[in-house]
Amino acid sequence: MTDTAEKARDDLAFVRALVSEGGQVQSSLGQALLAAGTCYGVQCLLQALFASGLAVPVAVHLTVGLLPTLIFLVAIARITMRDRNTSRHSVGTRAINAAFGGGGLAALATALIFGYLAFRHQNMGTWLLHPIMICVVQGTAWYTAYAIRRRGWFGLVSAGWFATSLLLAWMLGSGDPDMITPFLLVLAAALLGLMAVPGWIMMRTGARPAA
Repeated sequence: MTDTAEKARDDLAFVRALVSEGGQVQSSLGQALLAAGTCYGVQCLLQALFASGLAVPVAVHLTVGLLPTLIFLVAIARITMRDRNTSRHSVGTRAINAAFGGGGLAALATALIFGYLAFRHQNMGTWLLHPIMICVVQGTAWYTAYAIRRRGWFGLVSAGWFATSLLLAWMLGSGDPDMITPFLLVLAAALLGLMAVPGWIMMRTGARPAA
């Protein structure tokens, strides 16, 4: 009887931890998503402009290619250093952070894989598989967040990422040589609308004082 009561208390504590909110942690994750979505969304918009025929110096191309990543890395470093002494997180928070952190590692790994294959075979189409993979990974991360927190808008963001991956795959498979500009515009819209905006919402709600 005692074992059953203790198990019930342990289960209840786990459930409470799973659904508990860490305001600062949610705000920090939102800031990271806002930074990533804004940096890479703007980068895709500029690259779409270049692909449409706008002539710019090589230095501008290099700046647009490298600066967003540098800005994002600085933002992540600041967030990490600021939160390094944050108190222990709940089970649910750790699970969500693991999902998005794993997504970031997957993005890095697939960038190396598709980048190498594209360079090896001199095939731009191979490199364009990378953003499609990113959309799938983001959809999975947001679905994990939805499954843990049961917030409807998390599920909508997840569905948006999966829909974007299918749309980008269809565009890439169409064989249209002029599809690169609309491809980049769709990707930019996803990064800004499905990453930066949700990140801003999480940052605002996480920073809101508890009632």
